[in-house]
Amino acid sequence: MGSSFNISADRERVGPWAFTGEQVRESVLRHWPNATVSGEFENFLEIVADVGAARPAELSYNLRHGVFSFEDRGSPVGPLTVVHRVLQELAPTVPVVWWIDYDVDLRPLDLTRGLDAFIAGFPA
Repeated sequence: MGSSFNISADRERVGPWAFTGEQVRESVLRHWPNATVSGEFENFLEIVADVGAARPAELSYNLRHGVFSFEDRGSPVGPLTVVHRVLQELAPTVPVVWWIDYDVDLRPLDLTRGLDAFIAGFPA
């Protein structure tokens, strides 16, 4: 069974993100009008967007905990593109961390230097 990656606000420094699930949905659809964003089901939004990567970005947003998650299946470029674009719009100054589901070691991601640097800061 594969692992999954998680991305959230650095709660130790700034607390959770202040945006809503509806704002996430609107942001995704504004940038990728053909994307699908499921209705709220069990506190999750399921997102599928064609961002021009090798395959569509598939990720979820946990409404209760304010965490983006995606499976470790191939390149992370698609999901990271969606997360970066949404965060640039909804929380551009909030520090971001990521972790893998079996490890609680939080690692920073730099949202301020653009998409390429954001992706480069995430090991593939």
